[in-house]
Amino acid sequence: MNLKTIFFSIIIGCLSQAFGQSVLTLENAIKIGLENNYSIVLAEQDKGIAKSQNNIGNAGMSPIITTTASTSLASVNSYQEFATGANQERKGAQSTNNNLAVNLNWTLFDGLKMFAIKKRLNLAENISDLNYKQTLQNSIYDISIAYFDLVRLQELIKAAKQNLDIYEEREKISKLRYEIGLDAKIDLALIQLDKNRVVADLKRLDLQLFMAKANLNRVLARSADEDFTVTDPIEIKVEASYDELKKNVLSGNLTLLASMKTESLMDQYVKEARGVLMPIIQLTSSYNILRSRNQAGLLLTNQQAGLNAGLTASWVLFNGFKNSQFVQERKLRYVSQQYLTRQVQLQLDVLLYTQYKSFAVQKEIMLLEKQNLDFAQSITVVATERYRVGKASILETKEIQKNIEDAQARYISALFEAKKAEIELLRATSQLVK
Repeated sequence: MNLKTIFFSIIIGCLSQAFGQSVLTLENAIKIGLENNYSIVLAEQDKGIAKSQNNIGNAGMSPIITTTASTSLASVNSYQEFATGANQERKGAQSTNNNLAVNLNWTLFDGLKMFAIKKRLNLAENISDLNYKQTLQNSIYDISIAYFDLVRLQELIKAAKQNLDIYEEREKISKLRYEIGLDAKIDLALIQLDKNRVVADLKRLDLQLFMAKANLNRVLARSADEDFTVTDPIEIKVEASYDELKKNVLSGNLTLLASMKTESLMDQYVKEARGVLMPIIQLTSSYNILRSRNQAGLLLTNQQAGLNAGLTASWVLFNGFKNSQFVQERKLRYVSQQYLTRQVQLQLDVLLYTQYKSFAVQKEIMLLEKQNLDFAQSITVVATERYRVGKASILETKEIQKNIEDAQARYISALFEAKKAEIELLRATSQLVK
């Protein structure tokens, strides 16, 4: 009855632990991270600001319409003598003046400055969109690396537990052999020494797993103590050639595209600056309503309403070469941005070359370590059976077991490094964000 109670208690405990942990896939982790990331929220705000600023009003293309209204009331003492000999005297004579005007001011030509500004605003909106995608990509990169680091630790813990099972099995065999006099006590002590080492390694891995979960929760902007388990395996998926990836870099890298857009933006600044060297032609128009009433004077009532329009032209002919110096400054900034774009291209070329080479080498290492692990596992099965029947010494078995532990750790590490290199390669080619 006690054994049944213990058994059911263990089952209930395992089920409680399993249901207490939520399963987190990489897709869900990315979704959560992108929704909660403050950097993305700020980049999205900047994107919205750039979009709202991109209009013909800010470019100076639209007319400016204003309205003004005024009214005044006066009370005066008036004495007037006319040429006819008549005179007029009023005390407290009141007069009212009301004026309403609708004015229009429209720049028709400003040296094409307004068109350069509109293109600059278009480019600024495009750059903000690229910066937003860049922020998305960096966030996905951080989430992916943190996620697969957890997968790596879970695999190491799984392997360590398997090794612990092997040591416990060998401990049973060694105890039995010691009791019947086939093994010395030192053989049992050596196995127990290795078993304790594996238990200590498991505790270290559990601590690393705890820290890695807290780190992933930080990246996802969640509470640090939120528990979960990851399930996605580490798989290498990139099969593209170097030439294909290089085409993607030249046509799709967000950093390079942003630099090229900034170069075009600087060119629009130059065209905008050249506009100050040209004349400005403006259309002005207004519609006025005027009404005045006087209790004294020749004109008792005056009422006017009408439309007027005209053109004005202005041209700054000389201001101490200030305008030409301004244009020259913008040209220099444009040339500087061209050099920066070339620098980005060279850096990306080197980055892609080295990262592709790193990925290829890490993939080869991973495949070799997988072969080594398969060899070590097959040898371990034979060695355990040889030790069981007394055909292998404890030192021989110990050495073989150490080889498989090293092979497991090396393979899991190589798999993670290959995946990390793959993610870095995808970021360089801007394929993390579709």
